[in-house]
Parts: sequence; structure tokens; C-alpha cells
Amino acid sequence: MTVLGDAAYREALLEKLFEEAAELREAPADGVAEEIADVLEVLRAVAHVHGYEWWDIEKVAEVKRAERGAFLERLHLEG
Repeated sequence: MTVLGDAAYREALLEKLFEEAAELREAPADGVAEEIADVLEVLRAVAHVHGYEWWDIEKVAEVKRAERGAFLERLHLEG
């Protein structure tokens, strides 16, 4: 086991995020919740390593939703 330095840890987290996102993309319907949970845990770690608490991220997301809407409307912006 190796304890990573700051830069290596951030890089490892991003690699893990892409790995987990790929697993989510390939997950069967009954495995989606588990894969979303894995992505969420990596995102929480990314936030923390950059000095944010999860509620900070939620506040930013709330502002962006209010300004730009949410993906729940299924709109696809082109260009």
C-alpha cells in the first residue's frame, strides 16, 4: 500500500471517477443505483481534496439549476 501525495491523489481520484463512470454506463438496470453510489463517493472525495464540503457543491449545483435548468427536462443543447 502506498500513501499518495496531493497531486497523485487528485490524479488517482479522477482516474477512478472515469472508471466508475464507465461502469455506470455499462451497468444493467438493477445495478445502476450501486454504480451511481460509487460515482458519488468518488465525487465527494474530489470535492474534499479541493477543500469543499459536499454541501458547498450542492449549493453551486442549486444555483446552476436555477440559472440553466436541470437535465430532468431531457433538453439537449447543440453547438
